[in-house]
Amino acid sequence: MEVVIDKVIKKNECCGCYGCFNVCPAKCIEMKKDEEGFVYPKVDYEKCIHCEMCIKVCPALGERKYEKTALKDPEVYASYTKDNEIRLDSTSGGIFTEVAKTFIKNDGIVYGAIYDENHKIVHYRGETQEDIDKIRQSKYAQSDIGGNYISAKKDLIAGKKVLFVGTPCHIAALKRFLIKDYDNLYTMDFLCRGVNSPEAYKNYLESMKKIYNSNIKKVIFKNKTHGWHRFSTKLIFENGKEYVQDRYHDSYMRGYLEGCMFMRPSCHECKYKDLPRYADVTVGDFWGIEKVKPELDQDKGTSIYMINTAKGFEMFEEIKENLIFSKMKLEDIYLGNKALTVITTLTNKQKKMREKFFERYQKENFVDLVEEILKPTLYEKVLRKAKDIVKKIIGRK
Repeated sequence: MEVVIDKVIKKNECCGCYGCFNVCPAKCIEMKKDEEGFVYPKVDYEKCIHCEMCIKVCPALGERKYEKTALKDPEVYASYTKDNEIRLDSTSGGIFTEVAKTFIKNDGIVYGAIYDENHKIVHYRGETQEDIDKIRQSKYAQSDIGGNYISAKKDLIAGKKVLFVGTPCHIAALKRFLIKDYDNLYTMDFLCRGVNSPEAYKNYLESMKKIYNSNIKKVIFKNKTHGWHRFSTKLIFENGKEYVQDRYHDSYMRGYLEGCMFMRPSCHECKYKDLPRYADVTVGDFWGIEKVKPELDQDKGTSIYMINTAKGFEMFEEIKENLIFSKMKLEDIYLGNKALTVITTLTNKQKKMREKFFERYQKENFVDLVEEILKPTLYEKVLRKAKDIVKKIIGRK
């Protein structure tokens, strides 16, 4: 059998990291969408020189590559920026922006995900404060990395200080792509539940455009109109109208959080969630902070800042004057955000939901389809009502 990436990697292994695409010296690998809208490598065998670099770079097929200073027991902080404007515009506590600002001030480069002019989610090379504003905020579909590992390597060789932000598998792929360690490379990942299909995300936007009879001007996930805890999806339309619905009423977030309908197959078998982490620092929402440190929760967003390496400490020292923070225990994270190490596995019901969604999503209105799939059966309604009654009775005792 030929040892080439698209002959070896399985769908439940490939995370769509673009490592093979970036490393191929013959430029014979394309990332092609499948029927679910996820990209996978496709090799042009007429151009392939059989160097096997695509196999060596693949984080799913190789051994783990840790930072030399990786901490098995990372140091954890609950934190948020003192700048209220940045905090409210961020999806958590504004920590990414505070870190990124230090790189820009020192003529550094920041790589992260943005919305392009068509609202597609792509990775981007940022070097100004305006670029940081584009990268800020969570995006809830898989980012197109493109050739940004190659670009980051050029910046590193040129002596630029680089911050690369991505999913844990992006950071794993970048480290394997670079082969050697760079003192001027700093990495940040986040607590990732799993990435959604770019095609499902696109269909959601198309559905909303039809409902509001207008093109979309801006997409904002985890908007804080109804507070951080009930994070909302906000769409601003060109006709002046706005859509704002919290996580319990927006079809896209319900499909993602309740149904796990359109996540990448490899996310359900993720290999990048354990400790120690690949990245220097891990950030995310400190859900559950109100249970252990209520004074840090004003429903405006509180971040996890988890230091994984010596570089993570270095970045924290540079920004801590701009933060309100408190040292926490690692187990405090699990009170509300198990995505640190827990893989999002599918129940039998969710597997059926996912199958039904992808069978029909290209033919039907996204919102109608998701709402139909998530509609509870009579049995589920009765069971839910019974549980509510039991909770009330227990609560009185």
